[in-house]
Amino acid sequence: MISFFLSLRYIMILASLGVLIGAFLMLWEGLLGLIDAITYLRSGQDISVIAAVLGSTDKFLFGIVLLIFAYAITFGFVLDLSPEDRKRVPSWIILDTVGELKILFFQLIILYLVVHFATLVAETGGMLEWNGLVLPASILFLAAAMKLVATASDHGQSR
Repeated sequence: MISFFLSLRYIMILASLGVLIGAFLMLWEGLLGLIDAITYLRSGQDISVIAAVLGSTDKFLFGIVLLIFAYAITFGFVLDLSPEDRKRVPSWIILDTVGELKILFFQLIILYLVVHFATLVAETGGMLEWNGLVLPASILFLAAAMKLVATASDHGQSR
């Protein structure tokens, strides 16, 4: 009975594959954004080049975030690695608890939002309205929430 329930964890590989496909789509979008930047560069539109490069960087970064998340799910929760294989896989890929997955998720989303905010500033030429403060405030709130979750996870493991 236990082996049946343990085998159900392989269903999570579908989630990993979905996230991996999303990562490849974002990397493709980033590549297309760089092609647009090259087109803008050839036509002499300097501001558009900066915005296009930052936009494609934003997409590349999100693709990398999705790749890391897919690896973390696969190597942390689906595959049971032998000690030899565990040594060969980079340590940042292997997660031991759901708490570590939550912290990774917070870190990746905060990183993405920071780059997205920089892209937004570049696209608008640095002239944001007051509602442009929503994104930096969200980043601060997420960072605080991440700190709370990390602290709660540390206390939970010490019991």
